[in-house]
Amino acid sequence: MKTHSLLILGYLFTVAVFSVSAFSLQHRSLSFSSRCHPLTISQLHSSSTTSSTDAPTQSNTFTVTIALTREDGKNDKLQEAIMKHPTKKILESSMNLKVIEMPCIQHADGPGLDAFRQLAQDDPSFAKYQYVIITSPESANVFGSVVNPNTFASKIAAVGKATKVALSKQGFQVDFVPSKADGETLGDELPPLREMGLNNILYSASVKAANTIQDKLEKRKDASFRVHRLNTYDTVPVIFTQEQLTTAMDNVQVACFGSPTAVDAWIGNIDRALGIQELDEEERKKTPGSNGNAIAVCIGTTTAKRCLESGRWHAQDIYYPVKNPGLEGWVDSCFTAFGDVMERSFWSTGGF
Repeated sequence: MKTHSLLILGYLFTVAVFSVSAFSLQHRSLSFSSRCHPLTISQLHSSSTTSSTDAPTQSNTFTVTIALTREDGKNDKLQEAIMKHPTKKILESSMNLKVIEMPCIQHADGPGLDAFRQLAQDDPSFAKYQYVIITSPESANVFGSVVNPNTFASKIAAVGKATKVALSKQGFQVDFVPSKADGETLGDELPPLREMGLNNILYSASVKAANTIQDKLEKRKDASFRVHRLNTYDTVPVIFTQEQLTTAMDNVQVACFGSPTAVDAWIGNIDRALGIQELDEEERKKTPGSNGNAIAVCIGTTTAKRCLESGRWHAQDIYYPVKNPGLEGWVDSCFTAFGDVMERSFWSTGGF
């Protein structure tokens, strides 16, 4: 009885820690959905697909299983940040975190890579461009594999801190990072180097990247921009093994997504697990468990939007950092989700 009482007290503290932030995140998600998705609020709440919970590993702890879905070898920083988060220490007596790596995507050469290599060979300085835009660590790696930092003479705009670090490690100077780590903000904030003339931009992109950056730049009123986009790499889905499919369906309560492509790959694997690949999209959306019974925690707004538009998650089951996209905000959102998983389990079962 004493142990159970301590557990309840510990849990109530958890609720106190997370209640304000959880409410604000969910409220923003609902507002976000009303702007970006043609669902009414009543439809959003009609049939929750929130996950069920694992049995506690011990009598006084609750297990939350989280899947990291970035490509193989790229989940280490996220896992380290989760395990070192101060909230984990506070909750360690009542919550056991089980972190598993389930890569959903892998990288491949893009159709524009050969043209990019030829461009670097013809003009190693890239001097005809006012900026080269790099939007992800993987794009930075592709860029660094082709371009020599000692001959490069243009300026670089990186979409966020992680991309800047990846470029700096390869010897490149990053000249601009937007105030918010997304393409929309970069397109709005990139300072023109020629106010009266044409600013030529080289954009090394993923095949699946949206047209947000070039659209934003080319519609700017304060300066003229011309964007030369080369799709230098692609992200393709990973097909889960049968063991991974079972784990995804039976154990994972929280899935972390770092890109819209990872969301789509997760959904494709869940469809395989449920045997619904041959159904039309609307029927697949209606199938119970069609999101793997997992809450989605997204790196930023673009990925959260993809979760919502997929029709597999309700808005209250999608968590993302609105003001601080990137690793730090992503991890904070993870712990908000963990707290809500515990809260929902507590009230649905009468305790752990």
